[in-house]
Amino acid sequence: MAMPWLDQSFALIHGEDGDGRRKAVEAWKQKHVDPEWADFSLTVCGEGCPWPEVVAALQEATPLGAEARTVLVPAADNLFLRAKELPAAVKGLLEKPPQGVKLLLVAWNTLSAAPGKALGAKPWTDWAKAGRILKVGVIEPAEIPGFIEAEARKLGLSLQGAAGSLLAQRQGGNPGLIKRALEVLDLLADDQRVTEAMVDQVTFRLAEQKAFAWSGAWQKGDAAGALKALRMAMEDGDEPLMLLGQARREVDRLLKLAEADAAGLKGGEVLGALGLSPKQAFLLEGYRNALAKLKRRGLKALLGRLNQCERDLKGMALSRSEAPLLDLTLTLCRAWGR
Repeated sequence: MAMPWLDQSFALIHGEDGDGRRKAVEAWKQKHVDPEWADFSLTVCGEGCPWPEVVAALQEATPLGAEARTVLVPAADNLFLRAKELPAAVKGLLEKPPQGVKLLLVAWNTLSAAPGKALGAKPWTDWAKAGRILKVGVIEPAEIPGFIEAEARKLGLSLQGAAGSLLAQRQGGNPGLIKRALEVLDLLADDQRVTEAMVDQVTFRLAEQKAFAWSGAWQKGDAAGALKALRMAMEDGDEPLMLLGQARREVDRLLKLAEADAAGLKGGEVLGALGLSPKQAFLLEGYRNALAKLKRRGLKALLGRLNQCERDLKGMALSRSEAPLLDLTLTLCRAWGR
């Protein structure tokens, strides 16, 4: 299988699949970082660092005897928030990477390639054409059953009845969660036959870990359930920015609903504006209730609190502090709760 991004000295990895992201980073480092010189020629930038810090790291002198200097930015989501404000010096560096330096940018969320979005403008469109970008995000809904079947076959498992459908429902489109559940099922199924009861047993706690369990609780105004889901997610090592990404998607839908109402959109047009399918039309009532409660001023304040939480998390990512998410969880409960 061709992996053009792996050969690129300047590359970007993005997406919510933590397992896939870690494997990709290690593969790129193995390809581009000489282990004998790693202590001297590899610079790992701080999580959430600004562009000037990345550029400064790239401009450091290459140690005598080393072939190249390598810079790794492990949590670079903030660098893509304002695609139109990319500094000219940085844009030039990304368009024509200099000799003797290598750069790997890693974003924990899936970056959009739509016009005006993170990857929808130069130089990122050129990066995409050159094969410099690897996406390890969630699987598209239509592809989930096939992915589950393929991974099950690799383990020699036979999914009985609606076991595959239940697994897809519980784990969503996160490849890492699906693989982890199948590995546990492989240990549980002595005859390699996986039943719905086994899937239910294995994914009960895993399902509660997911960001969807957390967001589902605060969308009901269930503060106790949301805080419990948050605690379990943090205890099991889930990434805070993955949870934050789920909250941002929900708040973003509120913003899009406000824009759709202002534009006079109706029916299916509103669903399309929010990125919802006709089967998800039942979600619209919840968004309308939240928007009616918040109004313009409340929505602006909620967005500000969300952005502040992101800044706090990226400033304390190494400490894995729960405080910013605890505060955000209660704020979201008050916003959505009736």
